[in-house]
This record gives sequence, structure tokens and C-alpha cells, in this order.
Amino acid sequence: MPVAGIRKPVNFFVIGDTHFGFHDSRDDAYADNYKRMAQWPSPKDALAKAFTRAKKAHADAVMLVGDIISFPSLANIDHLRAELDRFGLPWLYVAGNHDWHFEGDSGSDFEQRARWVERRLKPLYQGENPLMYARMVMIDNSAYHVTPEQLAFWKQEAAKGDPIALFMHIPLWIEGWSIITCGNPRWGAATDPYWKIERRERWAERLMPSTYAFREAVFNTPNLVGVFTGHIHSLMVGQAGNALLFSVPSNRDGSCMEVRLSPS
Repeated sequence: MPVAGIRKPVNFFVIGDTHFGFHDSRDDAYADNYKRMAQWPSPKDALAKAFTRAKKAHADAVMLVGDIISFPSLANIDHLRAELDRFGLPWLYVAGNHDWHFEGDSGSDFEQRARWVERRLKPLYQGENPLMYARMVMIDNSAYHVTPEQLAFWKQEAAKGDPIALFMHIPLWIEGWSIITCGNPRWGAATDPYWKIERRERWAERLMPSTYAFREAVFNTPNLVGVFTGHIHSLMVGQAGNALLFSVPSNRDGSCMEVRLSPS
């Protein structure tokens, strides 16, 4: 992909939705909270297959766009960290809605995310703000909402004028894409398909206004390279305004997306 404003080629791999389901006696207290998702564990080498491709391609980084694990067990996180250490690739990570969710756990999505990021996921951010940071622009929209602070952060980064790529878990909505996207005007409690199955609080009546404003701001960013997400488990490509949108297939079978940027 030719990009105006970059001085040298950049090669990265986008990986999402591996859904590891490992657990052991250390998390027996949460067995009831992970038993459903643990029924469909990914193969142990799913992530390694993508990392092997990235290593052979001399990738500059791997971008982990969420749901690499199906619940925040210590065994899941240990396996993920071991794979990252084993391959030694630079990585950037943003959470998905499953990474921090023990089904039936107490509190809102925002409260659960804050709890398990602090208790379990924090090392994956390598000292960065879990909700938003800008080595490349990583924004956590794993609860579907984008906060006013995240919107302001995006506008600040986009205003610098450099080529900018955005990595999140949940795709931004465009016409024809499903309800489980970020910024869909039909999103809300009345259309929440999974709240009972996932044993969580029902979606709010409406998304934060800042979520819709964020979507419009992204779509109207002239220096945008692309938006890279997961969540849908299949390859989806779309365009809206200046935005090229890519949702990567699930990494359960080792799938990933290689992106090569070159000076135009």
C-alpha cells in the first residue's frame, strides 16, 4: 500500500481473535465464569503460526487487536506472554471484549475492563495507557463506546499531520455491517443479542455521543492510512470517506493480515 509521508517501508502483521481457552487450578475460583468459553479453545500453536510468518517476513511489529484470549485466566496470559517472548517480535496490544471478561463477573463492562486490565493484562501494554496510546494509534473500544478522552486523543494525534493508522478491536460501522460494530445507530439495549448468554449487563440504551463523533472524525481524517480491527472473525474490507477499513479473520487457525506500507 503506497502512503504519502512515510520515509521507508513498514511491514506489520495484524492478529486478532485467537481465543485461547487455557485455565488451571490457580483460577478455580472463576471456573463457573469461564466454563462456557473454555469449551472452544484454540489450538495451542495458533498464534505461533502467525508469528512464524511474521518472523520470516522480517515484520517491524505484530499488532494484536484483541480477543487473543477468551477470558483473563493466568494460564491464558502465561501462554500469550510465553509466545511473545519465544518469538521476540515487537508487539503492540489493545484489548478485546473477551480479554477482560469472566462471564457472570460483577460490575459494568467499564468496571470489569478496569479491574482485569489492572490485575492481569497490564504487562501487555508495556507501560502505555491501556485505553489509548500512540506508538501506532491503539484505542480500546472493547466496550463499544469511545470516551470523550479517547476522541480528544485521536484528534490530537491526527492533527500532527503524519500518516496515521488506527488499531482497535471492534470495527467502525458502515452501512451493511452488523450490529456488533462501533458507532452503529441501532446499537443499544433493544438490539443486544448476547447479554444473557455472556452473563453481563445489557448494553446501554445508546452509545456515548463521543462514539459517533469519533467515527465521523476518523472517517474524515485526510492522513489516515487505515483502520485495522478484529471481532467479526472474518475478513471484511470497506471504505467510508477517507477511511479504508480492514477487519482481520480469526487467528484460531493461524490466520492473520500482512500489511506492507511503502513511500508513495
